[in-house]
Amino acid sequence: MKKQLTATQKQKKYRVIQKATFVGEFVSVGTPYIVMGAINYEEWFKVTNGWKVGLGGALALALMCLIVFVITKKKEDNDSKTGGYITLLIGWLAVAFIFLLLANIIHQIASIMFFGAIGIAGALGLDIVSKNNGEKADLYLQAIKEAKLNVAKQDAYSQIQKEVEEEKNKRVF
Repeated sequence: MKKQLTATQKQKKYRVIQKATFVGEFVSVGTPYIVMGAINYEEWFKVTNGWKVGLGGALALALMCLIVFVITKKKEDNDSKTGGYITLLIGWLAVAFIFLLLANIIHQIASIMFFGAIGIAGALGLDIVSKNNGEKADLYLQAIKEAKLNVAKQDAYSQIQKEVEEEKNKRVF
């Protein structure tokens, strides 16, 4: 049988999940670019005279920086349940489809953006989990504070009641 967690343990658990999923959002955005860079390493990064970033690698790095900037900006501007990820994801995919319709050079950009959409979708899910667990942690923290206040009130009430009884007893003698 699984042991029941205390309110403090639940609050800490939800806070840890919130922070871990927040970090996971940025890992999720960067992972597709790292995978594509590894797959296309020879084409994007190597030349015969040494190492240099090719066109595809430069585009992938630029788009990754752009998406991290956009996500950070959306998180600052938008405090909704999804943090602006749904709008960002739909806009991102729309631009990717437009690039797909253009020429061969832009085909690489579209591929990069489609892989980037995987990271954005993952970050969306992690952002929702992060916010939900943050709310749960805040609720438990508030409940713990209220419970401590009630205990303090009861303690003060019993102390004062005891002092009043002692005063009554002193007057009688």
